[in-house]
Amino acid sequence: MKTTKLLSYSFSIIVLLTAASLTAPVLAATSTQEEKPLTANESLPAPVAQQIEAINQGDVTKWLNLFPADGVVNDWGRVFTGHDAIRAWSDKEFIGAKGQLTVKHTQVDGNEVTVDAGWKSEFYSGDSRFVFIVDGEKVREMRITSLKD
Repeated sequence: MKTTKLLSYSFSIIVLLTAASLTAPVLAATSTQEEKPLTANESLPAPVAQQIEAINQGDVTKWLNLFPADGVVNDWGRVFTGHDAIRAWSDKEFIGAKGQLTVKHTQVDGNEVTVDAGWKSEFYSGDSRFVFIVDGEKVREMRITSLKD
């Protein structure tokens, strides 16, 4: 009788362990969130979240209005200052090139917001780091660099 109970318990444990090992990969796969363009993010300061949303919506006017008149874009060392220069750059290489920014990681340090993201457009595609300098309700500067910097 004791041998039968012991075998029964052993069999139950084996069945439970086998079931757990078979379902764990399925649970892990279904719990992973798919990366997608950001539409709103409460963890980011409003001007940054709004800029990302405007970029992904292709709304250059909304995006541009989130910069002050003397705002700056630094795209891998090329600097564009003011709405006219930023718009001319964006029309060719950024929003005008149907750009989509897929947020992968964010970090907020005071008024500096770092967004590591996938970037895809008709002009360039690849992972990039976007650093936003927030000034009140505006983005004073947006720097785009390599993730390796």
